[in-house]
Amino acid sequence: MAVMVANLREFRQLSKTLSPKENFDFMNSFLRRFGPIVRQEDGLISKYLGAGFMALFPGYAEEAIQAAVAIRRELSAYNQHRRNSGYATVDIGIAIHKGPLMLGIIGEERRWEGNVISDDVQRTTILEQISEIVGCCIVVTRDYYEQLRSPERFMHRSLGRIRLESSDEAMELIDVFEGDPEQQRAAKERTKALFERGLALCQAGRFYDARETFVEVIKQNRMDRAAKLYFYLCDEYYQKGAGAGWNGTLAV
Repeated sequence: MAVMVANLREFRQLSKTLSPKENFDFMNSFLRRFGPIVRQEDGLISKYLGAGFMALFPGYAEEAIQAAVAIRRELSAYNQHRRNSGYATVDIGIAIHKGPLMLGIIGEERRWEGNVISDDVQRTTILEQISEIVGCCIVVTRDYYEQLRSPERFMHRSLGRIRLESSDEAMELIDVFEGDPEQQRAAKERTKALFERGLALCQAGRFYDARETFVEVIKQNRMDRAAKLYFYLCDEYYQKGAGAGWNGTLAV
């Protein structure tokens, strides 16, 4: 199944400004607004997280990404409502991956609950946690993206092979910016070819050329966190060398 993890970013800071009752009211209001979007795409919410939810999509792969884009678009209307009411805006990070999993019941005599067990579920949770670091509203794996029937429908760019600090395995990640705010979406689309050229140069070990390419990306889009990560990586490797064990990955 496709697994989606959606979480409110910086919820801990927000929750400190709310009373316990206000925290519950806020989360219930949030889930009432965004939970139905999952069901509209034939998904099911498998569990609520501290500041979001995990959803499963047993059908077509694109149902998960359609739900993610719809959530991001609904977020714009939700934040406008919060601004009008005098509240601070919020942000949502989303990660999607697809793989084998076991859905079942765990517990004991007096307490049971449905749960999902899979390495891929844990991987999706970690991907959502790093999505903000790499500047993504929606981050998906290449393994998932290649299962879409019409991937060209969604504005996206490759982020290259990224290794999570908690894992020895690198994964190719994709930034789906279809649901980004309009200005950010336009900037990524305008610099997509340049960004991916820098990525190819970096992976080929041409660190000086890659560094200069990412500088051009940043000049056009100062908010591009992924370009900044690659700029610092290429600058360090150009100055000091990549080392014998480097295999074209970015550690996050």
